[in-house]
Amino acid sequence: MANIDIYENIDLVMDQGISMIKYYRNDPIMAAYDLLGVDLAPIQRILLRDMWFKNFTISIVSRGGGKTFLLGVNAVLHALLYPGYRVGLISASFRQSKMIFLEVEKLYQRAPILREACEKKPVRGSDTCYLKFKATDTSNGSFIEALPIGVDGAKIRGSRFYLIEVDELAQVPPQIVDMVLRPMASVSLEPMQKVRERERQDSLIAQGLATKEDFTEESANKMVMTSSGYFKFNHMWNRMKSYWHAMDESGGITKYAVHQVPYQLLPKAFLDEENIKEAHRTMSTIEFAMEYEAVMISDSDGFFKASTLEACTIGSKFSIQFTGTSGKTYVLGVDPNQGGSAACGLIVIEVGTPHKIVYVKELKKKTTQGMVMAVQDLVDSFNITRIFMDSQGGGKPVRDLLQEGYNSHEPILDMDDETTLGTKGKRILQLINPTTSWINDANFDTLALFEHRELIFPALPTSADPIAEKLYEQVKKLKFQLLNIVVTQTSRGVRHFDTPKKGQNKDLYSATILAAWGVREMVREGQEVEKVLHGDGYIRNRQAGARFGPIASSGMISERHLEGAVLPKKVN
Repeated sequence: MANIDIYENIDLVMDQGISMIKYYRNDPIMAAYDLLGVDLAPIQRILLRDMWFKNFTISIVSRGGGKTFLLGVNAVLHALLYPGYRVGLISASFRQSKMIFLEVEKLYQRAPILREACEKKPVRGSDTCYLKFKATDTSNGSFIEALPIGVDGAKIRGSRFYLIEVDELAQVPPQIVDMVLRPMASVSLEPMQKVRERERQDSLIAQGLATKEDFTEESANKMVMTSSGYFKFNHMWNRMKSYWHAMDESGGITKYAVHQVPYQLLPKAFLDEENIKEAHRTMSTIEFAMEYEAVMISDSDGFFKASTLEACTIGSKFSIQFTGTSGKTYVLGVDPNQGGSAACGLIVIEVGTPHKIVYVKELKKKTTQGMVMAVQDLVDSFNITRIFMDSQGGGKPVRDLLQEGYNSHEPILDMDDETTLGTKGKRILQLINPTTSWINDANFDTLALFEHRELIFPALPTSADPIAEKLYEQVKKLKFQLLNIVVTQTSRGVRHFDTPKKGQNKDLYSATILAAWGVREMVREGQEVEKVLHGDGYIRNRQAGARFGPIASSGMISERHLEGAVLPKKVN
């Protein structure tokens, strides 16, 4: 084959290059394979085609199905094949946005063509991650950027993108999607070029030389959204229904697409079968259906309803905390473990109106000493006024080390242990014996707090702090444990609160009902009025014509009480 001198045959090279770009724009699957070295599974090819050719897509995909990876591939291909393209990577937390960007970074490492097209290596900052492409003669370089949402979308307001990719859509507040994200995609790629093209089309139609159907509208503005399955009361379900309605009205030619991809649609060996079995064993039925089967659930059927917990999250103006706020008081719930693979649950509630869950932590495979130090750290970080701890499952050994002042810490004393009377320390620990009656009362107390929104959950962290975002994952775990609690009743009418399958964790749930019951108990204690036993009898002034009246209401008892005469019984 003869070599071609590109300088002597520049027109031929340009024509071939333009033809190749058009070819890849029309076939993103081949573009991914040739340009990025990515071989997609059949179901992934369907998803990517719709992400490429549709303007608005929602894809509910099984865990491990590669939804975040597909977002990375889609973002890179758009930036490669459309010079000057701006892509925004958004999620409920900056941590998840960076997970999409991580897929972009992996593609950068594996694809020489992509590296050659970029101006420099991917950049990771404290509140932004981006990849800048080289400019061309006719346009600026493309740009891929991952951003945190911030408070009410403050971190991303003013940004403009042609393609917005949203991961974990169900966790992104609906007002952010509608009031912040959609306006971000309102700018056209080469806007004046599109204006002139529309004028040309209108002119041809007005002259009778063409019809509207002769033109295919190609919009550069897209929103690609992905998520795991969730509950139907979430805004994502309404958005899915509106897309389906638009698809039905369009008669097949539509800008909308909705997918639900359970793990069964993935190729064999795509996911590890042992992992699937373990997830089936340890997850609740609802959690498995959402995470692996891409199901949208109407509501949970356990003791704590998903809709109730969601109502206690929407509108929260606070997030997870590492330290207490000055002037506030806090309660700590502790469900200690018994060693081995069991976990210890820690819940901190800020007492107020409403009460707030401000800290959630699950400690796995911790020794007794490790649990003690974790409790001590929280007492130091928050103004803990009461600790409610399960006396079973290692509770008493933890109590003993706390009272000893383990690791040179100020002793934390058991309020009911008379042997420590007179001992210096914080007398704030209360051991709870989880009798059947107490468990029943604690669960119903907790449920009442949730139903009346007197106990609420934190919102997603608005900062780009990776530690706070990681800790917030514990809040999600707590909710799933609450949703997993079911109530059964014995033949004698005794209620039993537990998980539907053996081996499922409930340490965070247990710590929550300990703390919630404790908060209610403290409120009840504060409402008790001190009962004063007043002396009975009648009194009158020592003067002619004075009448006898009750001592308690006479107002005459004072240092001058001898001015009155007291009768031992009522005078008729």
